[in-house]
Amino acid sequence: MATPFAAVSNGRGIPATAVPVSLGWITFLSLALALAAPAVPADAPVTVPRTNLQVTLWETGVVGEREALTELLFSFQRVNPDVIVCLEWKDAPLQSEWIPRWCGDYRQYAPDVTVMSEQLAWQYRHDLLELPDQFGRELRRDFEAPVLRRLPGRTRGVPWRVSTRALYYRPDLLVAAELEVPETLEQLATCAKKLADPPACFGLGIPGPLGGGEELLHALARAAGAVPVGDPDGGPALSDGSVAERRRPDYEAALELLVELQSSRALQPETLTWSEPELAELFARGRLAMLIAPIETARLLQAAEEPPGWAVAPLPLAAGGSASLSVDWLVALEDTDRRENALRLMRYLAETESQRMLAMAASVPAMRSLIEELRDTSPWSAHLAALNDADGVPLASWQRLRPELAHALAYALSGRLTPHEALAEAMAIAE
Repeated sequence: MATPFAAVSNGRGIPATAVPVSLGWITFLSLALALAAPAVPADAPVTVPRTNLQVTLWETGVVGEREALTELLFSFQRVNPDVIVCLEWKDAPLQSEWIPRWCGDYRQYAPDVTVMSEQLAWQYRHDLLELPDQFGRELRRDFEAPVLRRLPGRTRGVPWRVSTRALYYRPDLLVAAELEVPETLEQLATCAKKLADPPACFGLGIPGPLGGGEELLHALARAAGAVPVGDPDGGPALSDGSVAERRRPDYEAALELLVELQSSRALQPETLTWSEPELAELFARGRLAMLIAPIETARLLQAAEEPPGWAVAPLPLAAGGSASLSVDWLVALEDTDRRENALRLMRYLAETESQRMLAMAASVPAMRSLIEELRDTSPWSAHLAALNDADGVPLASWQRLRPELAHALAYALSGRLTPHEALAEAMAIAE
């Protein structure tokens, strides 16, 4: 049975209690504290002036995350009393809208520090502050290489949220069907078919295009295996001076698996319309036996009105297959005029205790010491199983590839085309 996430603590002896935070609230509090401060005698020693640090974080809806991360940011302020953290929260879907503005015509409205998805961090990497060489060396020493490689080139960010996919399943249903937890894709297909009892229960859930389906198809394609792609110039240069190997995931094998499951009614109905949160709700209600999902799903299940009995296992892999991961980065904008404070915050959030709190808030640990600490603890154990060999979506070509995979999913799962034909047609449309 899955072990719930540990009670959130910032690791500094202070419980992560709920703190109502908004930019206006922080401004009001700062003014109130300033007005309430006692008068300073004329002969008193000069104190270090306080400076603001504008930070924007993104509201994901993961239960308890906002409170925990707010406390983490303000624990930095307590340790650094000369810095006033002005924390603003925005809805996560707005990230793709605001970051291009902040890196374009709205630079005067940009925060000093924010969090960016790996796609946006890669796209706007030249607008991000390069970390000092010593700081970069410390990150490479303390953090896993597959994680840091998700932002190639000069070191510009600190891992904020790391996510891999694992297999969430209902142990009661597997026991009743006398099935073992699948470890290969073939076993996964067998289990999904035997567990399916439509319409009461379906064997495996898959999100549709724009609901996480493209990312899942890519993850399944990597799990199915990959072959090197000839490239005389090599892949992108990495921060450690090496070159990334380019590999092509087996999308056709992944699509064939999904079509096989759909034809046997092992997938949930209307597969092209579901999102990952909706599938997690279906799973929690006992109408879905298995679900391949990111680590945030553990929080969603834990917060359900009637938390189901669930467990989590490593993503099943074929011979030669590998895991998939994604990384959100804590970054500073290159033209911030509070560079020293921004770097202090980033160093603070790269410390072990800060990274532990990020893991407790629903993240796969990226720091080597924390990986050893949580390797045998659910749900992190399942998500860490293949981290050493994990990779994510291709950063340079994902904007082109994502709609191709969306079209291929729609063509194949609607029955209009075979997996091979669906991929060929999707690529033709993109060209």
